[in-house]
Amino acid sequence: SFPYMGCGAITIDGIAARLFRISFSGEQAYEIAVPARYGASFYKQLVDHAAKLDGGAYGMEALNVLRIEKGFITHAEIHGRITAFDIGMAKMVASKKDCIGKAASQRPGLHGPEREQLVGLRPLTNTEIGAGAHLFNPADKVERVNDQGYVTSVCWSPVFESYLGLAFLKDGRARHGQRVRLVDHMRKTDVLCEVTDPVFLD
Repeated sequence: SFPYMGCGAITIDGIAARLFRISFSGEQAYEIAVPARYGASFYKQLVDHAAKLDGGAYGMEALNVLRIEKGFITHAEIHGRITAFDIGMAKMVASKKDCIGKAASQRPGLHGPEREQLVGLRPLTNTEIGAGAHLFNPADKVERVNDQGYVTSVCWSPVFESYLGLAFLKDGRARHGQRVRLVDHMRKTDVLCEVTDPVFLD
């Protein structure tokens, strides 16, 4: 009965705590905050209980894979140049009242097809890809003036048995199904990728 995106005060064995239903590890996931001095003990209780249910703890790498598969964004995708339009959430900006960032979002150049928009990427071959790589049209010369975007997050997905990436690509939402060339000079990677919806798994 605890609502999605809800938070509230609870007690655990008489200890004041807070319950949050806001995790990107799934719609049925919860986050619990206890005072720091109870953290280690509470964690052990949770892991012991999970083991009885054939479950267990998972780490940040697994959490990152889950969130990339789901197309959920973090600090890697949100920085000072990104707008609600870029991440496909322009409709969440209030149209009939003022809100923080509204005036900036309406400035010329901060919306439209020339903007880099959030997309998913799947390499056409089983090639490892990395965040920080740049994207180019397959026939274009790899140089700055032809840059089409960049990769923000990458993981190996055991569900898809493939690398997956989140990226910002010029006019990205209109390019689902197209191919782009991912070039990473640091890792010596040059691979074709399919542009997809950023939500790989729902």
